[in-house]
Amino acid sequence: MDRIATATSDQMLELRRANSARCAEVIRSAGSMTIAEVAEATALSRPTVRARLQDLYDAGLLIEVAAAAPTGAGRPASRFSFVADAAIVAGLELAKHVERLLVTDLVGRELWHGERPVTIKSAQERLDSAVEWVKDTAAGLGKKLVRVGVAVPGSMDPSGVFIEAAAFVEWRGHAVPPIIRAAFDVPTDTLHDLAAAMSTERRMGAAKDVDTFVVPVLWHRVSAGIVLEGRVYGGTNGRSGNIQQRFSAAQNHLDDAEWPSDPDVSALVVAAADGDPAADASLDRFAALAAEQIAMLQLVIDPELIVLHGPLAVHDALVERVVAHLARDLPIVAPVVVSEFGQFGTVIGAALTALDGAAEDLIGPGMAPHLLDRTRLSSAISGRRTVLV
Repeated sequence: MDRIATATSDQMLELRRANSARCAEVIRSAGSMTIAEVAEATALSRPTVRARLQDLYDAGLLIEVAAAAPTGAGRPASRFSFVADAAIVAGLELAKHVERLLVTDLVGRELWHGERPVTIKSAQERLDSAVEWVKDTAAGLGKKLVRVGVAVPGSMDPSGVFIEAAAFVEWRGHAVPPIIRAAFDVPTDTLHDLAAAMSTERRMGAAKDVDTFVVPVLWHRVSAGIVLEGRVYGGTNGRSGNIQQRFSAAQNHLDDAEWPSDPDVSALVVAAADGDPAADASLDRFAALAAEQIAMLQLVIDPELIVLHGPLAVHDALVERVVAHLARDLPIVAPVVVSEFGQFGTVIGAALTALDGAAEDLIGPGMAPHLLDRTRLSSAISGRRTVLV
């Protein structure tokens, strides 16, 4: 009997939380609403709405605003508005050469963003420094931090164990989510950096209405992530989010000698634009190889869309060469676009994940946060033009 009573109590709690989420969602979407308007919009009874709004009010997530003008005798109906900045969340990207941070309120409006170069080599010291960065930023905003999404490079298996560690060699073979969770004093979500970028494209980018697409990452090598039928595909061992298309050991050696890093490829873009014939030839070889690798993905996956991402995708001259080679390699090419979020696509995805968790933690299941408001994203994040095939 005790187990039955406990199960019934848990079910009632989840129902109350779900109803709170429904009420909060409609108020947030409308701006402000009365109890009667919320009841009509959610099909919940007025007593249920009144109780759930009281829960949200007590939690600091609702405020009472100016009362609506009465339509008849009696007191004017109170109106309630959602408190978007009752708490904040952070998206943190720990990339190999740079770290990025994005802080939003509970409706996904950007409050702060920044990036900084990596100056610390040790994995744990880097993490400790990043934690302080997040805490100091939240303190500077004067808001309560409730959740952090952390994007890291490297493949993780389904249990979160690092298979490959692009930046944190010491963590290879270890479960990364518990390490990151232990470093913060608020709940965290740990995800693959490319999975975070794909989530951004899927939820608010070029692939918003696309079920199957690939995200090739242009750096000194080409890696890629895959979304199949609306789901980020990780493969049996979690490696598919970090595909590095290479042809042979000999080719690897040649590539590393000619293009050892993405800054070196960026330097080729500049030199080619200045008329250096050797740089122009090298850049064309790089573009041809990248196009061949992307073409392989096109043939195997048959995606609806190809979204170019990564540090080298900011160079229009390089992207145009890749696209031209791709068009020559394949008779039919899926539309190719450049991510409009630039290098911030990954940290936006981390923030979106944290928003999902915070909404469920604070309010209840089913309250998906509004997507990040594009009008509030800085020009450093948005505004990339697309290149279509």
